[in-house]
Amino acid sequence: MRVTIRYKVIASVVLMLFVIAALAAGGCSKSPAPKPLPGDPAGQKAAPGAPGNVVMPPRMVIGYYENPWPGTPDQTGSFPSMKAHAKSMSAVGPFWYKATKDGTLEARDSQLVYDTARQLGLKMYPLVTNKTGATDAVLGDPGVRSKVTDSIVKLVQEKGYDGINIDFELLPPKHKDNLTAFMAELYPKMKAINKLVIISVFPQVDVAEDVSGAYDYPQLAKNSDFLQIMTYDKHWATSEPGPIAPIDWYEKNIKYAIEQSGGPHKVIIGVGAYGYDWVGKEGETITYADAIVRAEQNGAKINYDDKAQAPWFKYKDHEVWFENNKSTAAKLDIVAKYNPAGIAIWRLGQEQPEIWATIDQKFPRGQ
Repeated sequence: MRVTIRYKVIASVVLMLFVIAALAAGGCSKSPAPKPLPGDPAGQKAAPGAPGNVVMPPRMVIGYYENPWPGTPDQTGSFPSMKAHAKSMSAVGPFWYKATKDGTLEARDSQLVYDTARQLGLKMYPLVTNKTGATDAVLGDPGVRSKVTDSIVKLVQEKGYDGINIDFELLPPKHKDNLTAFMAELYPKMKAINKLVIISVFPQVDVAEDVSGAYDYPQLAKNSDFLQIMTYDKHWATSEPGPIAPIDWYEKNIKYAIEQSGGPHKVIIGVGAYGYDWVGKEGETITYADAIVRAEQNGAKINYDDKAQAPWFKYKDHEVWFENNKSTAAKLDIVAKYNPAGIAIWRLGQEQPEIWATIDQKFPRGQ
């Protein structure tokens, strides 16, 4: 019995010494823990809901870039916004290329925009869209599909882009497997040259099957780095007037996309910055500035729908819904709640300028 007591006493003393040493090493220290170095995986947050030990990439803030009207200088269109707010962005996605039925890419690129974006420190993920009338060949013909994927890889290499954004829209649901096959062919080719692949996809919740049916989130997530969810156009140019992205619809689609894509680290959330001016079911796309000017010119009071979190007004036989800083802030609160890999603004030049300070506050880039 005495031997047992002796060992217990010794063990207790050893344990007390260990605790004291641990506290002296910093357990009670008031100095902050050392910050991880830039790029240190220890400094990245684990992705909630992601499998295994997946960590979040640095937050991306992508601004979509649209060329000015034909015949006008490159310095118009999205250019002023890109220059003014580059510090709030990590990349631009210029709307420059179209896949054709012969496997080539039609281009409307701009050296000025390219050079300026690079000088501003922005990465470039140009969009490749499906040219009207070419979808069946581009996706359905294996030979053309291979030519298009090769053309994309060649383009990215020659131009020195950081990656690509595949933006094939309004696809018939019959192309679901073909789109997956296209991405399964493109993705390893892009990974072989160490370039990033984004695919833009339509939202799935409360969206018509003929619009969203071609996008197989789980399969596309396997064959891309990120899915960019186009969480806007709940009401569109030929629909009844209404909010562009009502907040409940917005959150449901974010949640669904994260669940279906394998985690928030795979998802980039779209943030609309535009509006529509409807007469009946005929809507004209307008910018924030357009909306404000039209309201003032027509003596219309701008209202705010608290349920949808969206501004709107009426004048004559018109109904206008658009986005402003308040509606954007509401969306960014939802985005921050789910902590996706990034956001993408459609498009530069349409927004209320004040949204950039809100983005810096609620979803800052690179963190």
